[in-house]
Amino acid sequence: MQPSGANKGFFQPPPILPNQFYDDVSFRRCFNLFLPFSVITEVEAEVAALGRDVLSDEVFGWITDAERNKPYIKGSGRDAFGRLQGELVTGEGWRELQKFGLSRGFVATGYDTPYGAFSRPLQYLRLHLWEASSANVTCPSAMQDGAAALLRRHLASRRLSETERIVFDDAYRRLISRDPSVAWTSGQWMTERTGGSDVSQTETIALYQPEDAEGALASREGKIPLGPWSVHGFKWFSSATDSNMTILLARTSKDRLSTFLAPMRRHDPKAKTMTGHPKSDGTRLNGVWIQRLKNKLGTQSLPTAELVLEDMRGWMIGEEGRGINEISTILTITRIHNAVTACGYVGRGLGIARAYARRREVGAGRGARMKLTESTLHMRTLANLTAEYHGLMLMSNYCGYMLGLSEHEATPPTSALAALTPPAQYIDPLLRIIVPLAKAYVCKAAVPLLYSCMESLGGVGYLVNEEQEYLNVARLYRDCCVLPIWEGTTDVLCTDMIRALKHPKTGKQSLNALETFIKSSSSFNDEDVVKRYGWDPVGKWTALRTYIDERDQAALVGEGREILWDVAEIIISLLLFVDAATDQNDAVKEIFRRFIDDKFSKEKRMRDTPAEELQKDLAIVYGVEEAEAVAREIVPKL
Repeated sequence: MQPSGANKGFFQPPPILPNQFYDDVSFRRCFNLFLPFSVITEVEAEVAALGRDVLSDEVFGWITDAERNKPYIKGSGRDAFGRLQGELVTGEGWRELQKFGLSRGFVATGYDTPYGAFSRPLQYLRLHLWEASSANVTCPSAMQDGAAALLRRHLASRRLSETERIVFDDAYRRLISRDPSVAWTSGQWMTERTGGSDVSQTETIALYQPEDAEGALASREGKIPLGPWSVHGFKWFSSATDSNMTILLARTSKDRLSTFLAPMRRHDPKAKTMTGHPKSDGTRLNGVWIQRLKNKLGTQSLPTAELVLEDMRGWMIGEEGRGINEISTILTITRIHNAVTACGYVGRGLGIARAYARRREVGAGRGARMKLTESTLHMRTLANLTAEYHGLMLMSNYCGYMLGLSEHEATPPTSALAALTPPAQYIDPLLRIIVPLAKAYVCKAAVPLLYSCMESLGGVGYLVNEEQEYLNVARLYRDCCVLPIWEGTTDVLCTDMIRALKHPKTGKQSLNALETFIKSSSSFNDEDVVKRYGWDPVGKWTALRTYIDERDQAALVGEGREILWDVAEIIISLLLFVDAATDQNDAVKEIFRRFIDDKFSKEKRMRDTPAEELQKDLAIVYGVEEAEAVAREIVPKL
C-alpha cells in the first residue's frame, strides 16, 4: 500500500465524449423519421461533421471565455464626465460563438436550403447538436429566426410601400445571411414592468413623426431610412441586447398595440471616437440605452438588460392595432427553439452520462469492481432518462416538421410521416396547439432530466468543470432552468392552449385537428397494441374532448396543466408508437411499452431476469448493436 497524493494514486480516466450524431440513438431516429431519404443522402455528411465540430477544443474554449468574461456596460453606462453612453461590452468567446453560429447557418438553413418543408426539420436537428455548445448565442438566433419568418411573410404581400419593401428586404437578407460581417441577430421586446407575458398594459408609445426622420439612415453604406415612427418607453427584459435590430410592441396615439421593426444603430456623421475624432463607422445607438444588465441564475454569458427607449426610430409591421397577431409569428418560432434547446441540453447531458458510465468503476461487493454499465440500477436509471428524452425529442422535432408544412406544401415521403400528417386545412390549427403544448411540456421535463444527468456523475457532476468544459453539466442545468420561463411560463402556455381550444371561431377546428391526428396516427401499421398494452389513445381523447366541450373556458383554465399534460402524453404515445412501428426496433418498442405502462396502465408490469432487463436497458441507452457487444461481457457475470 502506498499513500495517495496530489500527483499520485488513483486518477479517474476522463470519459470520451463521442460525436452525438452517431452516439445519440434518439437523434438518429428523428433524423431518419422526419427527413426524406433524398434529403438525408445530401446532408448526412455535413450534419455528421457539424456534430464533430461543436465538440472541438476551440468551441469549448470560447464557452469558457464567454462564461468567465461576462457582458458588462462600460463605465456603468456613462463617460468620465457623466454623459450617457450605455455601451455594451461582450467577451471574445461570446463573439466567436456568435460568428460560428451565423457562419454555420443555424438560422439560414430554414430559409436558403432547397428542401422546402423539410428545411425546418433539418434546421432544428442541426440546432439540436449546437445548443449545448453555444453558451446561449442561440437565444438571439431564436429571435433572429422569428423576425425572418415575420418579414418573409410581409415581403410576400403586396401591401408594402416601395420604401418599406426596401427596408424589410434589407433586414430579411441580413437575418438569413451566413456571412457574420453582414448577418444580423434580432431582439424581441415585449416584456414590461406591468406584466411578463401579459402585454395588454404595454406602456411603450410610438408616435408617427415622418418629418423628423428625413435624412435619418440606419447605416451610411446601406442608405436604409430609419423609419417614420418614434418609440418611447421602457422594456423590462431584452435577452438579445447585442442584436442588430429588434421587433417590439408599442401603443400608437390611437391606443392600438402594434408591432415595430427598429435597427439598433443609426448613422450619425457627428459620431466621435473615445478620443474625440470622427468615428469611422459613423454610427450610434438608435434611441436606446441600457439602464442595467440583469443578474441571473443562469445564461450568464447572455446580455439581458433593462432598456430605455427615447426616440427610437422604426417601422410599423402590418396593420395598426394587430401587434399581438404579428408578434405571434415570432412566438411560434421562439417557442419551438426553446423546446429544441431543452432537448439539446438533455441530449448532451445524457451523452456525458453514457460516456462516464463506460469509464467509471465502482464497488461490486467483497472487493470486486465493476463498470457502471454493469450496474443494473445505474443502467435502469439511464434507460428511464433516455426513454423520457426520446419522447421529448419526437415531440420537439414534430413541431419543426409541422412548421415546415405550414410554410411549404409537401407530400409525406414515408408511410410513417403520412400517418403523422393531418390534412392541409388542419396544419395551422394543429400547429397553434402543439407549439405551446410542446414548449410547456418539453421544457418543464428537461430540468429534472438534466439534474439527473448531473447526479449520474456524482460529485464531479456538480462542479463547474471549466478546466474540462465538455463535462460541465452543471452549466447546462443552470441554463436549462430558464426554459420553462422564457417565451411564456408553463401556466401562461396552459392558458394559451385552453383559449385556443375554446376560441369561439377557431376552437372546434383546433379540436378537430387534434382528433384527426390522433385517429390517423393510432391506426398506423395496424398493429394490435391496444390489446397487448391496454393503450387506447382514441378512447382517452374522446373522453377528454367531451370534458372540454362541456365546460366553458373559465372552468377549464384552473385545470390547464392537467389537460395539457393529458394531451401531451397522448401525442407522445402516438409518436413513440409510429416511430417503433417503422422498423420494429426492440429498444424503441421497449421505450413505447414502458411509456404506456407509466402513463396509461394501472397494473405494474412483470419483470424479466436481471440479465434480460439489463440487456433491454443497455439497448435503450446505447442502441441495440452496441448493447449486444456490452452485454456479451456483462451477462455471464450476473
